[in-house]
Order: sequence, then structure tokens, then C-alpha cells
Amino acid sequence: INPILPTLSPFLVIDIKGSYLLLEYATSRTVTSVDRLGNIKSSRWERTHRVRIHRNSVFVIERRTLLDVAGNIARLPGDIVLSTTVGQEIAEASAPVVAGALELLAPAFQSARLLMGAGSLGVKASLAGAKAASSAVVSVSQQKAMERREGVYVEEREGADSGVYRFG
Repeated sequence: INPILPTLSPFLVIDIKGSYLLLEYATSRTVTSVDRLGNIKSSRWERTHRVRIHRNSVFVIERRTLLDVAGNIARLPGDIVLSTTVGQEIAEASAPVVAGALELLAPAFQSARLLMGAGSLGVKASLAGAKAASSAVVSVSQQKAMERREGVYVEEREGADSGVYRFG
């Protein structure tokens, strides 16, 4: 039994109307035949299809940001190798080793995520501090400019008084 929509195939959002998405996907089929002389002929055809699906039925939509495009370009050589029969056999043979290596590296990946989060938090905190400091400096300079314009000066004294106001 073949599903109506191919599993794990990339869908491209063409249009959004209300809560429905118009998606486009491609299917391909390779047909291999042998003629009477024993020559092997292989042909491949690809067709695009469109389907309208409710947005709650869509699990993941591929984003088209610069970072995503760069990742796709970086993965392209591996995709080319894995699309061959030799590459698929190597991938199947090495799958248990790769799974074990990923399990061993999982704590390192989690630590890296934690460090990136802490670094991000540190940057955000320093930016908030710089914003508060610059806001305070601007506020004080505006207050002094206003006092100069109005002719009110504050003389600071040491002691209990916060200052003596003098009109000029």
C-alpha cells in the first residue's frame, strides 16, 4: 500500500489561505528495463504535485533563511554520495556505529548548548546594562541642561542636606 503523500518528502508552501496551506511536493520514479539484446535502459521521471492541508496537520516546515540555505549547501556532498547505491550500503552498514557515536557525544552536545545559552544570556545582560547606563547618562545630561535653561542650580553639600537650590 502506497501512501497518498510520500513520507519524509520536502513540501514547499505555495500559498496560505486562512488556516490551510497549499503545499507542493515532488515525486520521482526510476524505471529500468532490459531490451532483447541485453542492454539495460534506465529512465527517471519527476513530477510535482500540489495539495491543500490544514496547518495543524503540518509537522515541520523548512525555513528558507540564509543559515538554512548554508546548511543545505554544506550537506549537499553527503546527499550526493548517499543517493548512490554504494553510499546507501555504506550508510546502512555504518548506522549502528554512528548511532553509538552520537550517544557517546550527546553529553558534549548538551554542554555546548548550555554554554551557548549562557553566552547568549551574558551578552543580553551586558547589553541591558549598557542600555541602562546610557539611559542614566542621557537623563542626567537632560536634567542639567534643563536646569541651566531655567536658571536653577543645585549646589551639593556634604551632610544631611541633599542640596541647596539657588536661583540665578
